Amino acid sequence: MNTPGGYQGLSTPRRRPLTPGRRDRTLPSFNSPASIRISRMLDTAYNATLDEELPGDITESITAAALKSTTDEYDPPRVWFQREEDRKQNDEFIRRLDEMVQELKRLIRDRKNEHNGEISELNDRKSRMTADMELLEKENSNILSALKDERAKETELSNDIASLQIKQKQASNSARQLLEKKRMLEQELAQRKSIIAEKRQVLAVQAAKNSPELAFFENQMGISIVGGERDILTFIFTYISLSEPSRPFSISMDLSQREYSVKKCSPVIADLQTHVDWLNASRDFFGFLKRIRRGFVEHYLNSTI
Repeated sequence: MNTPGGYQGLSTPRRRPLTPGRRDRTLPSFNSPASIRISRMLDTAYNATLDEELPGDITESITAAALKSTTDEYDPPRVWFQREEDRKQNDEFIRRLDEMVQELKRLIRDRKNEHNGEISELNDRKSRMTADMELLEKENSNILSALKDERAKETELSNDIASLQIKQKQASNSARQLLEKKRMLEQELAQRKSIIAEKRQVLAVQAAKNSPELAFFENQMGISIVGGERDILTFIFTYISLSEPSRPFSISMDLSQREYSVKKCSPVIADLQTHVDWLNASRDFFGFLKRIRRGFVEHYLNSTI
């Protein structure tokens, strides 16, 4: 609306004077209900989250709404006589309103900057979280791979343990068998020792009986018996040579088999095998020795001629 004096502006929010042409009361300051509404609108705009600055038409609509709210509360103004004072008040009101609008814009810009900063911080946090998630996924993959390897090793160890248990059982059975075999061998050894002891005792008795005969053979017939290898008896004949009575003539007999055999004869006499065959047929060992002595004598006589 146009104010008196041709000035384009806003009328001061106040009551109409009771008497035209003069003021009946002091002009109110900018704490009227309209000003309070504008402050509330500014606070609401400040607290709102906006991504962009408000366009000029929205700001003008806010200003128009504020002006409308001020004019709706009061009656249309009459003609003012104090033009200069009204113009100053209108200018002051416009200045204050512009300041509030600029403050609103500043607050919106600050809020936008803060919002952009928060978005940037959220993007950075998102990037960090994404990197952390990738790292965790990689670690999880490594852990799963390690668990798989551990399970494979566990399975292998279980198989090894089962195999070792089987081997242990087999070894235990073998040990029992070996212990049983050892016990049987010990029993057999004890029996053999007993048999050997009995044989030794028999041999000792027989040796006691044979000692006179051996002494007779050695002293009267010049025959001595020497035991060398097992089941081998060597008969040494002396007094064969008249010039060398102590010269030995020997024959070694193998007694391990039922059929006697000659192991060694020194010197070799004639018809030796014939004498051995006669021994095996007759089983007369004393007669065999006499035949051998006679063969040594013949050999000595033939060698001296």
